[in-house]
Amino acid sequence: MRKVYVLLISILLLTGCSLRSDPIRSAFKGDDFLRSIVKNKDNYEIQILYTEVSKNSVGQAEFSDFQFQLNDEKYFYPASTIKLPITVLALSKINELRAEGSNISPKSKIKLSLINNKNEIILKDSITSFQNLIADVFLVSDNSASNVLIDFIGYNYFNSSMSNLGFKNTYLNHKFNPDPFVDSSWIISSLDNEIISSNENQKTVLASSNISNLKKGEKRFINGEIKNESLDFSSKNRSSLTDMHSIMKNLIYPETSLSKFNLNVEDYDFLRYWMSRFTYEDLGTKYIGDSKFFNSYNKFFIHGTDTILNNTDVRVYNKIGQAYGTSTDSAYIKNYKEDLEFFLTATIYTNKNKIINDNIYEYGDTAIPFLSNLSKALYKNLLD
Repeated sequence: MRKVYVLLISILLLTGCSLRSDPIRSAFKGDDFLRSIVKNKDNYEIQILYTEVSKNSVGQAEFSDFQFQLNDEKYFYPASTIKLPITVLALSKINELRAEGSNISPKSKIKLSLINNKNEIILKDSITSFQNLIADVFLVSDNSASNVLIDFIGYNYFNSSMSNLGFKNTYLNHKFNPDPFVDSSWIISSLDNEIISSNENQKTVLASSNISNLKKGEKRFINGEIKNESLDFSSKNRSSLTDMHSIMKNLIYPETSLSKFNLNVEDYDFLRYWMSRFTYEDLGTKYIGDSKFFNSYNKFFIHGTDTILNNTDVRVYNKIGQAYGTSTDSAYIKNYKEDLEFFLTATIYTNKNKIINDNIYEYGDTAIPFLSNLSKALYKNLLD
């Protein structure tokens, strides 16, 4: 009798685990569009990481993690998603400078000067703040603001910091385009003329030999013509879904992470605030009227291509990225009214004509709707 009882318990546990292990696939089953995309999951290079959050009896967060086609050794171009750790490390470097006696903070004014590749000053003493730069990174994924932050921290600082923190799949080799000043260098100083920007000899990090999928497309568009060659991403920026997802968890629940960023309570609050803003909120009012932007421009999950906010009960703390046919979003999603929360990181590649750099990608028809529908289906399943 005892053996039968144990067997029944085992079956129930296995059945429960089976049901619990499939929220992503359950989301697919309930959405015709998602099913149609997942049928070609390999061509679309889909990867998904999803984490449900619950609280134990003493209020501590507990995670249930699920994945679909996760492969950290299969390359996808991170695009602007890598701007999130750039902002994190900018705040970390500010704390290091403060520990050394500098009197700067995220909100203090700084001066920017720009030097071109001929060592000529083309802009001098423009006034801004790290808060303004970081806000623009999250509100509209501003490339110029991101590139200023890169010159502040330096490539080597970024790459060594990521590696030391355990995020070994994430490294930075180049700035972001389009940016009219991408080939120039920003000199950053405090108002009392203390130079605080990086001054280093960059060491490029190349993808290791075990990384697959480094060549994209069968053809590429370059200098006004199509060439019969792929684009090699071996020396491009890189990250992985695991790293992105872990960084987001770290920023929302730092007490659960083994790797600790050099951030204080105010820094975490600062990042969470700007990650969760819609484009037109706070400092983003300056973008109202610019036809390029809309209020959920920076939110693929939940909101997708909707230009009008349809669900204001949900806050999406995130960073999107989109380039060379790859669309990615990494987010913590919270409904404060229902006390419901989850983490979601996903990527999809859309390039039907297999030509890289022609700017003909199925972003609006396929990529963003896929990411939006996926997040809404997972969210609905949690609500139910």
